[in-house]
Amino acid sequence: MGVATVVAKLFNMAQPDVAVFGEKDFQQLLVIRRFVTDLCFPVEIISMPTVRENNGLAMSSRNAYLSSEERERAAVLYQTLQQAQQQIEAGEKDFAMIQTQATAKLEKTGFRPEYFEIRRAQDLQAATDADEQRVMLAAAWLGEARLIDNIVMENPG
Repeated sequence: MGVATVVAKLFNMAQPDVAVFGEKDFQQLLVIRRFVTDLCFPVEIISMPTVRENNGLAMSSRNAYLSSEERERAAVLYQTLQQAQQQIEAGEKDFAMIQTQATAKLEKTGFRPEYFEIRRAQDLQAATDADEQRVMLAAAWLGEARLIDNIVMENPG
C-alpha cells in the first residue's frame, strides 16, 4: 500500500486540521502535499527540517542496520550533498557534472548509490539555473541500510 493511501486513510479517520511531516523524505512530502491539494483535504501540511546526528547523518530507524564503522562512514552522504551545494553556490551550473562527481565520491567511499539528483523543488522536474528553489536528493545503500537525504537550496539569483 502506498504512502498516499495510508495517509489518506489516516486523514479520513482522524480528520486533522494540521499534519506535520519531516523533510528527510522530500519526495514523500511532495506526494502528500499534492494529494492533499488534489483531493481537497482540509489539512494544513507543515514540514519540519531533517533531524541529524552529530556527524550530520539524518536520523532514521534504518540507521540501526549500520555497524559502528558504517555509521561513521554514513556521514559522507550528507557531506557529499553539502559539497555539491557549495559548488552550486560558487556558480557551477553543470548539474550533470556535479551529480556524476557526487555519485563517484559515494561509490569510492563504499556506498552503492541509487541516485544523486538535482531537481526543481516544487515538482522534482529537472533543475535549471533559473529555478527559484532546488533540491538535491540522494539515496544510497551502505551495508544493509538504504539511506536517503536531501538539501533544499534557494537560488540567490
